[in-house]
Amino acid sequence: MAVETRTYVISLLESYHNRTNQIALLHYELEHPANVSSEEMIGAMSLSHGDGASRSKGHVSNKTLYIALNYREKAESLNLNTVDEISTQLVELEQIQARLDHCISLLDRRQKKLVQALYIDRLSMKETEKVLGRSAKTVRKLRDDTVDALARMYDFVKDKRR
Repeated sequence: MAVETRTYVISLLESYHNRTNQIALLHYELEHPANVSSEEMIGAMSLSHGDGASRSKGHVSNKTLYIALNYREKAESLNLNTVDEISTQLVELEQIQARLDHCISLLDRRQKKLVQALYIDRLSMKETEKVLGRSAKTVRKLRDDTVDALARMYDFVKDKRR
């Protein structure tokens, strides 16, 4: 088993809770996208100058008027790009989480319980010892064996892809 794979599995387990939150936030963003409105596009174009200096309210250049004619297309393009970026990130995180969840489901009952307590519920080692009803030494050994088992699963799939 490669040390890199073991380190990767540990990082996946330790970031499990954060990844779950990120997935939930990205789902929310897809359901409630922050769209650039036509008014915002026109306002941004009419109040800004290429060098970042603002113009007086009464002056609108020909260049700004030309851009303003295409504001709807620009706004739609920006909104689509935002949705695409969110979707790409969401798919990637969900694939990582689904693979980890599947591998966890293949563990034995004690290992699953350890992963649930230590990484998903984020209990301390002391609390995990109480939940499992085992000594600190036994829980550390079980944790190491669990990480090794998951790393072997990841290595197995990696070897089959070659």
